[in-house]
Amino acid sequence: MYRLSMSVLLFCLLPYAAFANSPAKKSKFNLPFTIITQPGTILPNQVATGSTVHAIYQITNNNSSIANNATIVSLPPYASVEASGCGATSHFTLAPGQSCTLTLNFSATGLLPGTVINSSKKPNVLMACWNDGVSCAGTSDLLNITVIPAPSLSYQSLMQDILINADLWGSTPEILSANYGFEGIEGVAEGESNVIAAGGTWEIVTTPGAPYAAFTTANTPFDVAFGFGYPTNHADAMPICFSWPVLPSTVNPSDFLLTLNTGQMVQPEVASISPNFLYNKRSCVVIFGQFGNRLAPGTPGAVYPTQLTIVDKGTTLKLVGPSGPVSAVGLTKSCGNPYEAGGGPKLIGAKLSIMNDVGQDAPVLFASNLPNGGTALYGVDAQYRLRIYTTAGISPDGVAAILPTDFSQFFQVQVTEGGVTTLLTQTNIPYTFSAGTITIVGLADLGKYDLPLNDAYVTDRDNYLDIILKGDEAAMRLITAVIIPATGGYLPLYNPGGPGNNPTPGITYTQPGPTWTQPVTMAIDDPQTVNYP
Repeated sequence: MYRLSMSVLLFCLLPYAAFANSPAKKSKFNLPFTIITQPGTILPNQVATGSTVHAIYQITNNNSSIANNATIVSLPPYASVEASGCGATSHFTLAPGQSCTLTLNFSATGLLPGTVINSSKKPNVLMACWNDGVSCAGTSDLLNITVIPAPSLSYQSLMQDILINADLWGSTPEILSANYGFEGIEGVAEGESNVIAAGGTWEIVTTPGAPYAAFTTANTPFDVAFGFGYPTNHADAMPICFSWPVLPSTVNPSDFLLTLNTGQMVQPEVASISPNFLYNKRSCVVIFGQFGNRLAPGTPGAVYPTQLTIVDKGTTLKLVGPSGPVSAVGLTKSCGNPYEAGGGPKLIGAKLSIMNDVGQDAPVLFASNLPNGGTALYGVDAQYRLRIYTTAGISPDGVAAILPTDFSQFFQVQVTEGGVTTLLTQTNIPYTFSAGTITIVGLADLGKYDLPLNDAYVTDRDNYLDIILKGDEAAMRLITAVIIPATGGYLPLYNPGGPGNNPTPGITYTQPGPTWTQPVTMAIDDPQTVNYP
């Protein structure tokens, strides 16, 4: 369509190139356009086979004349133009100083791992021209995208866009917590000696035939690949919990940018909604990578995350709110640290609603621990659910499970009536108020309903736990808070990097969480959930 001489073409392939020999009133010293990466986005460097990424550019008219009917005359390999901004039609017009956005999509369907999508070689370069077909400009922001193998089939089955009665934890999209989890035990070869060498802990379990997960929270490379798409090698872990559920298919490691205390910027190796895979959850993403060490902040040599930012690096992470999916790009949160005193798990939400186990399910490959909801455990006694939302998975020691009968060891429920506060501390005892009674039935959303309650019991280790209640609705409305006393006869809670019941001398483990009081959101009239699609 455009007949450019070789010298003209080569000139156009320079980072910025122009010929100003058209009648248009352009200064010969000005480039026809500047083409840069859209501010606030990052160019992608990877795409999985069968997946798609995008690169977003900003094209600006640098001249004092209107650029009428300008065109994109060449594209990087495997690129297609999204029908928006500069690419809405086959031509675009820009006033002097005006900019438009060009989004290029790159599909790796049919491409072999190892293929490199490179935009630096003619004729597959990004170039825009004025309507004379000669005054052209390229970009110095070049693409170099490597095609990687597709993630595991189990991971692909997990990350389907299904939300059923998924909880909302706020009225606006935000990051509620982004705390460093633990160091070095995600992707460790199976066996006690390997786990201990990696700095993990190995629980003493007395029940014969206990599953591997009862002994340690260190995941093998196979287990990591099963739930996270790809294996890791002694990676660190970090849960990121949002106020709204994520749209699973939009979750990618490149969505998360961590700033370390050293000033270094790092991104994770893998990201998943696992272990928060139930359809009625999915608000927490867990990332694995190289994020720091086990030295507490303030200790010489300590390395740890200080801030998390959601970025667009070829994909756009989306959260699902009352009106549908919205971009999470630009959200940011400071990071807590589990290796300092009080740095263990905390509550970031508590919500009371009428018992409803619809959505308490998962893809078949992830459903071995189900059913585990209140109805499955307690039948008709499960009348109300007080769901708590935590910054990390919670455990008595980092490995052992909280049992459905353990409410009185870890929690209190606060009731306020007429200015008088009452603490509910025991299960199966009716507490009487002028508005009626409240009975704490037990805990749910842990292990499968029919598992024996012993030291081989294994939970889902996610960021949620349900306190199941029965009684009168008017009395339920008096509930004001959930408390983790963590002292005075109550046990504190650890994340999965804790010491277990058999810590190795000289190894640093994560610290327990603090005493915590979490206000309860009353959701009896409106459960404050979303569905997708």
